[in-house]
Amino acid sequence: MDVNSESKDGIKFQVRESGTALVCGVLAVGIALFTAAMRLIYPSARGGGAFLYLPLALMLVGGAVCFLLYFNRRLIVEEMDICYVNLVRQEKKFTLDEIGFCKMGVGGNAGKLVLYDLRGDKLCKLDFEMRGMAEFYQYLTDNGVESECAGTGRESASDLTRMLRAIGRESAVCEEEIRKCSSLFYEEVEKILRRWERRNKQFEAQWEFGFAEYTARELERRCRMRERLGMETEDMDRLPESYECVLEAYLKREEGYVVDSRGGEVVIALPYLSKTRSYRIGEGTRIRKADEQILQDWLEEQLETLTTELPRRRFHTETFALGHKLRTEAGLRV
Repeated sequence: MDVNSESKDGIKFQVRESGTALVCGVLAVGIALFTAAMRLIYPSARGGGAFLYLPLALMLVGGAVCFLLYFNRRLIVEEMDICYVNLVRQEKKFTLDEIGFCKMGVGGNAGKLVLYDLRGDKLCKLDFEMRGMAEFYQYLTDNGVESECAGTGRESASDLTRMLRAIGRESAVCEEEIRKCSSLFYEEVEKILRRWERRNKQFEAQWEFGFAEYTARELERRCRMRERLGMETEDMDRLPESYECVLEAYLKREEGYVVDSRGGEVVIALPYLSKTRSYRIGEGTRIRKADEQILQDWLEEQLETLTTELPRRRFHTETFALGHKLRTEAGLRV
């Protein structure tokens, strides 16, 4: 989708319950009704009384609550206006300026994001699994709402929690800053990869790595079709719309690339920069830079996993051309 055309329509989206609530509701009501029907069909069967009907009643109530959550509960965002609707359709309206801060997974709110007003009173509570949650957290982050996150260790967070935390730690850069920051990040990644090579000399392998630049459509096609192609950016004097920059590292042995039994290359891809729609009021697009420490930690994890997998799985080498250059820096070159 064209980023600019989307921004012209203004900021408008909803956060809604995931399909899990609907599935749970259907299962609870279905099982309760089936059990009750079997009791009516076979009235002479043993059992009954409170031991049967109380659990059935609780299941029916639980299923009804799930239905109410799925069809009623939501958060509606239109520019700076926000409306929270609970499971019984009671509305609570407030504006972006009224949000003081938010807490994510703190205290007894594991798996939840809680909004507070400027006085510290709770505005509403949302579950991480709700559809549109990442979009809403991006909205809060782009508009400078402070957030408090539980835990800092890798083991303390689910994948979704870590994704939200990464959104909160990303930064905005201008086109002119990209070359400098990418060059410095390249040097840090080089230290990590060369250290892995020295520690694992038994593999006799080296890393070929650098920045590859794409449009969002090209990157999606590359991932779907497993193409080793990027866009040509020899004389790039401006970043294209939906710009994506990825630091890619390919494992090589002698002149060939290491591939698995299916012919897929051993590659680690770190999404570094992206030019996307901004959720900041009055701002059309934004160049987002991922938190470099998070990327380095993730790279270390991938290398540890690879060290374990290489002796266990069948790998071989193939000679092919990547189809795009891997550069030591990204961004404008003229």
